[in-house]
Amino acid sequence: MIRTVLQILPVIILINVKLIQYKLRSLGLAPIAFDQHAPELPTFAPDNRLANVPIEKLGENDLVYPESFVLSPDGKFAFVSVGDGRIVRINDPSNADISWVTVVRTGIDDDHCGTGGPADDNDMERKCGRPLGLWLASRSSVDKNFNSDGEDAKDEDVLLVADAYRGFLMVTGITDQPVMHTLASRAESDPPDYTFKLLNAAVQVPSTGDIYITETSQIFERRRIFYAAMDGRATGRLLRYQRSSGGVIEVVAENIYMPNGITVSHDQQSLLIVCGVKIIRFDLNSQRIDPKPFIEVMPGTGDNIKAMHELPSGDEVKCYFVALGGMYKRPFSLLKLVSDKVWLTSFILAVCPYRKIIDLVPKWTALAVFNEQGNLIETFTDDGTSKLDENGKKIPVEAPWISEFEPVGEYLYLSSWYNPFLARIKRSELEG
Repeated sequence: MIRTVLQILPVIILINVKLIQYKLRSLGLAPIAFDQHAPELPTFAPDNRLANVPIEKLGENDLVYPESFVLSPDGKFAFVSVGDGRIVRINDPSNADISWVTVVRTGIDDDHCGTGGPADDNDMERKCGRPLGLWLASRSSVDKNFNSDGEDAKDEDVLLVADAYRGFLMVTGITDQPVMHTLASRAESDPPDYTFKLLNAAVQVPSTGDIYITETSQIFERRRIFYAAMDGRATGRLLRYQRSSGGVIEVVAENIYMPNGITVSHDQQSLLIVCGVKIIRFDLNSQRIDPKPFIEVMPGTGDNIKAMHELPSGDEVKCYFVALGGMYKRPFSLLKLVSDKVWLTSFILAVCPYRKIIDLVPKWTALAVFNEQGNLIETFTDDGTSKLDENGKKIPVEAPWISEFEPVGEYLYLSSWYNPFLARIKRSELEG
């Protein structure tokens, strides 16, 4: 019996290897070692300052999976990109009582939009659209067809949208009669049949009006972004849109691992781009990526980054807010575990359902605040270890996997691609 098993064991192993290879190919996966993007785990003790802060859940099961939050210059409105393809306008976001209306949808209007969860289990996201990064700009700085000398020309604030599937969009009439315009669905140098796979975030440089956009992956869509992270291939790009060059998109940097959130540095000399657990610097003068990262390693995978002039408490300090997703700290990180083990990555990706992969990543609520030099000033976290139920079991965090933090008046808004609500907390609660 043992001899028989030993004789057929190589065949069984070979069959399983072939099955795994077939499954990976069918998913578009070709894992490689990516340990250069996964430095040693830092030692970090969560402060759990958010553990006992009351969280207000706004628009539960309506404002689903809100990724980005942008405030109008006068503070009267806020715009939020939502997981069902809508962009909504929140009225008076600094007030205790708020209301919201739909501005536009980037895709179709269907009852099934946004009902597939953060992993888009019902495969509707491509049809419904998935707006991610938002940015407010003057139309005259963006629209190549805008003529300020025309009889009816009137400059206005427009909303720029990086939609994961629809491309780079502009919304005019954002407070009255909104109209959506597609500015680009591929870069000028891309093949005619290529369309962006995962546009993510956008920012405008004040001195030039140039708009820079991150494309996180050229292979995987947003609904399978964890495949992009674990596959290891660096296919992300940094793109530039210039009205002065005819309103086309150029590729200014490529072969970047998971470029995500982006902001202009306080000195206006560079862009800071979140890439996995690092933040890299793109020099605006040389138009090159600095070989030395702005931040070598964070205690979590970064999402959006914002240049701020105040701390979450309200104290005036030039700093950067970085929302952290999955934990990346001692003693364990799934990303670090698989980064140099192609066989393990291949097995997990081939065997585990996608939603299970998301579930495997330890979740927390985390904001990291860095100073102008890239040093960590403070954190606000809840890792779910400080609260127990009546049976002594850990109570999961209420609002995990935050993608963006935005202070508005006495509130701090918490966006998340993972949660079926928009959250906010009172800033006064952070003082303790």
